Order: sequence, then C-alpha cells, then structure tokens
Amino acid sequence: MGRPKGTTRRPRASATSGLRVLTAVVPVWLDRADHERAHRACHASALLWNRCVAWVRNEWRSGRRPGREDVRRFVTSLPVKERPVHAHTAQAVAYDLWDAIETARANKASGLPHVRLPWREKAYRPLVFTRNYGWRVTPDGCLSLSLGLGQGRIVLPLPEFTGRGPTRTEIEQWGEIKLCWAHDTGAWALHISHSCPQPGLPGPASGTGDHGPSDEGAPVRVVTVAIDEGIINPLTMAHEAPDGGREVTVINGRSARAIKRERNKTVARLTSMLSRCKNGSRRHRRLVTARRKARGKARTRLRDFNHQTTAKAAKVVRAAYAQHRAAAPQGATVQMRVVAGDVRGIEKRTAERRRVNRSTRQQLSQWERAAHEHQLAYKTGLKIEYVDEAYTSQTCPACGRRRKVRGRRYVCANQACGFRLHRDAVGGVNILTLADNGGTLVPAGPDLAVRVTYLRAQPGWSPLQRELHGHHQHALGRARVAGQGSP
Repeated sequence: MGRPKGTTRRPRASATSGLRVLTAVVPVWLDRADHERAHRACHASALLWNRCVAWVRNEWRSGRRPGREDVRRFVTSLPVKERPVHAHTAQAVAYDLWDAIETARANKASGLPHVRLPWREKAYRPLVFTRNYGWRVTPDGCLSLSLGLGQGRIVLPLPEFTGRGPTRTEIEQWGEIKLCWAHDTGAWALHISHSCPQPGLPGPASGTGDHGPSDEGAPVRVVTVAIDEGIINPLTMAHEAPDGGREVTVINGRSARAIKRERNKTVARLTSMLSRCKNGSRRHRRLVTARRKARGKARTRLRDFNHQTTAKAAKVVRAAYAQHRAAAPQGATVQMRVVAGDVRGIEKRTAERRRVNRSTRQQLSQWERAAHEHQLAYKTGLKIEYVDEAYTSQTCPACGRRRKVRGRRYVCANQACGFRLHRDAVGGVNILTLADNGGTLVPAGPDLAVRVTYLRAQPGWSPLQRELHGHHQHALGRARVAGQGSP
C-alpha cells in the first residue's frame, strides 16, 4: 500500500536533484489559549509515539517483522480519541519512528557499540505539519496550523526568512513545518524546511583511488580534502592544488570556546547559588529560570557558530573542486573525497583513564565534532571517511622526523630540514598524505610548498581592530565637539 496523498516527507538531499533541504528556525509567539492547546497536542504526540514503540516491540517479540507502512497503518487504525492530533501529524510520528529504527540498524551494521533500537518513552514531541494538509496559507495571508478534527487551528502571521542568499524564501519552496517548544528559552519556534538549489559534489565510486580511467574510458581525478579536527581550531582543511602544492585552510574556533566558557561559568555560579536556596522558593525559581536561559542563549549562539563553520568548510571543498575541474584535461572527471582524522570516542572514559586534566575533560565532553561532520557531509553531499591520525601533529611532513610539540607552532627537530608551520596545518597535511597513500605517511621532501589561509568562523574584530575603532570613535567625538563650538 503506497503512502497517502499529501503525506510526502521532507525530501532528502541528492546530488542528482541539485537541491539541498535547509531548515529555518523562526521564533513565534502564541497567546495563552493557543499555548495551552499546543502543549496538549505535543503531549498527545508523545503518547502516540510511546504507543507505537510498544506495538512495534510487541510485534518483534511475537516473531513478526512489521515494515514502514505497517507502522503507519497501525497509527491510522487508532480511534480519533486515542490520537487527538491531525491525521498527518500522527502519520509523521510513525514515519519518524521507522526512520529511528533504520538509523539504529545502520549504526549496528557499521559496528558502533551500545546501539539500541527505540525503546525510551517520551513525554513531549514537536508537532509536524505537512504542506497543504497540516499547514496552509489563509486568504488573508496568515499561516494556519491544523491541530486535528475538532481541535481547531493555530493562526500565525506569515513568517519571512531568507535562505542561503539575500532574497526571501518563497512559500512554494516550503515543505514540512514543525512547531517546537524550546525549554531553555521558554519560547515557541517554527522549524520550516525549504529547498535550496545547491547540488552535491561528485564522490568516488569506490572508497579510495588516485587517478585512473572511468567506466566510460575517460580519465578520473580523485581530489582528497583532509580534515584535522580540534578544539581551538575546529576544522583545518588541506588538499593538493593543481600545481602540486598544499593548500591549507585553518578555521578558527575561539569564539565557540568563549561562548562555552561563559556558559560554564554562569551555570556554575547559578548552581552554587541554588545550593543555598530552598526548593520551590521564589529565589530558587528565578535562579532556575536564569540558568535555563543562559543555556538556551549559548545553544543558539553555538548553533549559529557551527553552521557558519561548516558553511566555510563546504566552500573550501567546492573551491578545490572548481580548481581541479578548471585544470583537468577535456573530458576528464573530477571526484572529491573528504577524509578526517579519526578522533571518535576520544572523549569517553577520560576520567577513568586519567589521560587529561579536568579542564581538558570538560572541553572534550563539550566538543561538537560530530555536528561539524554531519553538517559538512550534508552541505557537500560527500561521505566523511576516516583515517588513523596518530602522530600526525608531531611528524614533519617534509622529512618524517617526529617531535613532541608544545604551543601552536611546529618546528622540525632536524636542523637540515628546518620545516616550520602551524601545528594544525602540519596535522592536516599529514592526514592528506595518509589518505592518498593508503594509510602510509610518506615524507614529501624538501620541496614541499604549503600555503596557509586563516579564517574566522564568525565575523569579528581582533583586539587591535577594536582598539583602533575605539580610538577612531573618540577622535570623531572630539572633532564633532570642536566643530559645534567653532563659529
């Protein structure tokens, strides 16, 4: 049985379709009546999820293997009183559960440890509205969200937002809409998915490879972009230029460290004050609200930082593709690979192993490495590959001499070599060498040319720029006062 009309889920990213699906987060305000109805619907959606999980697990225990449409049919067969939400919102719960099952099975197949199929009960779930059925635009230009038969609608002003470009995203590009409650900020927001014309980059048909003929006989050039991930500099990207040199881009992430440090200090201070308050008192409630808002503010700022970081990283990958595409001979095909140093699981069991101090353990636990990888893979359309990065920041890429580095500058211990470079750039170049040579670190020789570019993840001023700007404004103020006093 096929999916009913109007229940099309959000389209997946595809390199052949030439479209990317983005999500815009638009804050909205609900009056008291709509606020209470939306909360009741979110609780009902969570109870529906719990019932679907229980049904699927009971089917598994009985020896049956239900499919995607079996879960949907179970949801639609429930009486209206047992699913007091819109019909398509209920079907979205079934499809989300099946997507979670498929993801867990894929993670198990890939060998990830401690993977469990959906089992946890939920008390709250966002409301999902499909186009033309769950949500629609009213004749007077408002956004109408349907809560189901007999539950009424939530009518909001039509939101306006921009996509990747400066122009406003048209309603025809909108897809699924979610109404989400942010507990930290205590506010509602619409998560609007919309399409954006951005094709994915072509990847290699087989995992690795250098240069060779394609199936049609045309030459194929596989370009590798290596990534050295870190806490201070979240992404250091290296690739080989058409002229044989190494292009390295270091994306600075100190602004994210500042956001996390400010949040940690604020939360620690408020938690200390809470320990001296009586539970349920007015002061206790105010402090809990202040702590929740501090976390919500930091989460919003970090989400913006992550997207700006990965957007710049995706731009680097696309620029490398454009360079090699322009330099490739006529008829040749250029394919891209993204290979990252494997640091997965580095934050686990750090306290038991006593590998690092408490401050570094906190930074590792708050490292958003996985978010960067997922977003970069989505924005480029390429799968992230991994390679062992042991000693890549300690080995000279020119001569292969190993040295323990302290500080951000790498200086080769070999006096005859004298290679000097940023430590993260050394790691990126060595990861690139490992990826291109099947995991073997081959010295490039004394003629290695490395060109390093430094980028800020977010636009901002350096201390010198800030000081000069203050001096300039002060000078303008003095000139303005002098001009007013002159005849």
